Amino acid sequence: MSQKGKVAIITPGSFPIPGVKSSSVERVVLKVTELLQEEIDFYILGKKTLKQPFYEKKGSITFHRYHFQYKTYIQQIIKQLQDIEPDIIQIENRPRFVKMVRLAMPKVKIILVMQSTRFMSRPHIGTMELTACFEAADAIVVNSHFLKEYILKETPCSTSKIEVNHLGVDVEQFQSKWQGEQKATVVRLKREWKVTDKKILLYMGRLIEIKGVHHILEAMPEIIKNDPSIILFIAGITLTTTPEYTAYERRLQKLAEKMKEHVIFTPFVPHEQIQHWYQLADLLVVPSEAEPFGLVNVEAMATGTPVIATNSGGIPEIIDHGKTGILINPDQVRDELISQISSLFLTPAKLKQMGEAGMLRVKNHFTWSHTAKRQLALYRKLLQR
Repeated sequence: MSQKGKVAIITPGSFPIPGVKSSSVERVVLKVTELLQEEIDFYILGKKTLKQPFYEKKGSITFHRYHFQYKTYIQQIIKQLQDIEPDIIQIENRPRFVKMVRLAMPKVKIILVMQSTRFMSRPHIGTMELTACFEAADAIVVNSHFLKEYILKETPCSTSKIEVNHLGVDVEQFQSKWQGEQKATVVRLKREWKVTDKKILLYMGRLIEIKGVHHILEAMPEIIKNDPSIILFIAGITLTTTPEYTAYERRLQKLAEKMKEHVIFTPFVPHEQIQHWYQLADLLVVPSEAEPFGLVNVEAMATGTPVIATNSGGIPEIIDHGKTGILINPDQVRDELISQISSLFLTPAKLKQMGEAGMLRVKNHFTWSHTAKRQLALYRKLLQR
């Protein structure tokens, strides 16, 4: 074992790291490693873009990058791991990689980090194979108690092997909308978008059906009827251009056509700028059918914007109903959006009170510092074994 401890992190290969359009997986890896690099020597292995070098070192973080091809990606990484000889290998969101790495390096400690149910279910993997992958890992980290319960329900995995580590937010980036500089930015953005006197709803995330964006648009005619000053901004992207996803986008655009003055689709918003959109909004809407955690919830709360979200997945672990936001019935999303949004906008003092309570909850529970400390405790526990 090296003096500091060496941890190699295998990213899925779907997105480069760092990258403008990285998913939450890559952002979490970057945030945690940056905070812990004084304690741990990190080696991040991931996808290469044309503009990125194969090898790069930043502080105590070393990047090894590869052209992604499904059949060769993990084999290239395993060869690199054998040269690095890490104390711990952390595998992000790809259970099958665990078995392959275990066969090549039988004595190394392996952590599997799972961010969602997607790669723990069919058609990606069957229960027997998933169980074998879990057995090959020394520890499994999930971002919510919801995911832990999912694993315990679907597999015979031991509860002692599973660690819950809630995700966090950068409180330096996501600051209160009521601070002087942030307040001035909000005023400027409202003027630029010509919504100075409007009440603003925001959807932030991917434009896929499971996120429930259509529920907001289906509710909007009644919401507007109750209060014509309400505007909905949809700041979303489609990460792939499959026929299914493009058809869903067309469906959303068609729903919005009848309300052009009240629904605005924004251009792509880089992650380093999204805090301004949360600060601009009066209320974030998260109508997801399944959300294992949902970083958008804590990002919005950090800026003082309360959240109205479905009472499903890991969201109830974040939102304190009635205090930092509103949880709605996932079987009655449209109707509850209409009633709750209309009611909330009638009581602006309550919205601000929820926003202030949300900022306090983030500060106490959901910062990257909290996430990094919990992860470091796991590293130390494994290194001491």
